Amino acid sequence: MKKFFIILSALLLLTGASALADGNPEIYLDGEKLYTESEPVNIDERVLVPMRAVFEALGADVTWDGDAQTVWASREGEFICLELSSGTMSTGVHNSDGQPYWVSTEKLDVPARLIGDYTYVPVRAISETLSACVSWDGDNNRVVIDSRKDVPGIIYYASDSDFQYLYCVGKNGLGRRMISKRQVKSLEMYDGYVYYVDKNNGYLYRADYINGEELLLDRTVYKVKVDDGFVYYQELDGGGPKSGILFRINVETKEIEQLTDGHVKYAEMYRDYIYYNIDGQNVMYALLKDGSQLYTVDTGDSVFSKLYPFNCIFYGDYILIEDGVWFGNLMRCDLNGENMIPLTRLNAFVEKNQEHNEWIIYKQPDHGQDIYCIGIDGSDNHLIHESPPSWLDITLLAQYNDMVYYKHPMRNEVYRVNLDGSNDIYVGYAYDIQVHDDRLFLSWNGLYMGNLDGSDMKKLFGRTLKGFAIINENIYFKDELTTRLCMADYNGRNGMITVDACGEWAESDY
Repeated sequence: MKKFFIILSALLLLTGASALADGNPEIYLDGEKLYTESEPVNIDERVLVPMRAVFEALGADVTWDGDAQTVWASREGEFICLELSSGTMSTGVHNSDGQPYWVSTEKLDVPARLIGDYTYVPVRAISETLSACVSWDGDNNRVVIDSRKDVPGIIYYASDSDFQYLYCVGKNGLGRRMISKRQVKSLEMYDGYVYYVDKNNGYLYRADYINGEELLLDRTVYKVKVDDGFVYYQELDGGGPKSGILFRINVETKEIEQLTDGHVKYAEMYRDYIYYNIDGQNVMYALLKDGSQLYTVDTGDSVFSKLYPFNCIFYGDYILIEDGVWFGNLMRCDLNGENMIPLTRLNAFVEKNQEHNEWIIYKQPDHGQDIYCIGIDGSDNHLIHESPPSWLDITLLAQYNDMVYYKHPMRNEVYRVNLDGSNDIYVGYAYDIQVHDDRLFLSWNGLYMGNLDGSDMKKLFGRTLKGFAIINENIYFKDELTTRLCMADYNGRNGMITVDACGEWAESDY
């Protein structure tokens, strides 16, 4: 099986006087000068380096096929092929069955070429295929390569290049290996183990990169959550993908406890409670996670209010409920369903991308998607942004302190407004944004970081990506065309983590 994903090359473009400094450039790898038999050269304002020297320094084996005029490099199951005649570079991995899976092919802006007896390649395009981070030090006329070998931690992932089998790899892109020859889903980290379900039979497993795989349950289950030493799950009974009796299993003793007498649907855990439904009932139930107490969550209107865990908003110490089929009056109750009170007497659509504090952000769909703010106690309900009449939704992307970020309904224009309705300003174009540590992160044909007002944006990654997650000052994301998992930090240090296409993934600091 061979699949090609055509990607654009991120070559090192050297412009200006500093790129044309006297003398050939030097190569520094992890702070040390890399000595090579032949020197790097500057051609058409691009730096090319002797391929074998750089690749072998990054741990790859290099071979030359003179008849086909191709260079091959391989490392830990990944491989790279450069065709001198066509000026292309292809990358891929070997599947568990030994077959090659081609992940990407790109046309190099400056093709690899023979200079004397050495094959020269554009340094940035090549080094980045091996998870390295490359920069140009114009003041010292240096190519600086960071192999990222000091980056700690492990990523577990379902390889879309190998039938969603479970793999692990270091966050530095090194040490890739298969953990389980099973198609996996519902990956979740707990105490150094990754917990998951076999897609084919629904059995529950856990694994780590040291001890390998362990079967926990040979029953068809839906995994709800791993929490406080237990895996909470439903034994599926044919009533749907999330329908069955609720259980939990102790991850150390393997003791199983039954938590409900009959089958339930849509189980979801939040803090100390498991919320679920029963067929034919419009109420929702809240069960203490040890099974000791059961509560009913009910707005008092069983005709219009259909409560499910997936359309309730678990908000700090409260549950927020839109009292209607699609939206309705905004209600608030305690986590056990008690003290149900109305907060608004108008249709409301609560936004989920907001902080859990003393304010609630919601849209009023009856009036052009106007944005409102109300106190958690129901006080000070007020308009913060009035939208032109439209049936299209304004998208609320994020909230940070007293600011809300929202997107124009027809364009990718992002705006910011204070919770009191002041300072309604344009921020910039973005597909998605997040706010962390007093910084604004946005994706728009790349990944950027800057000030909260959209100024001084710094590029962290130069290609289009599919969403991103920020964990401990690292940003994880997938390259859109190849779906490889990548990582960048706040300083712009970035690199690929997986050389193959990545499905679900989970990260561990162990």
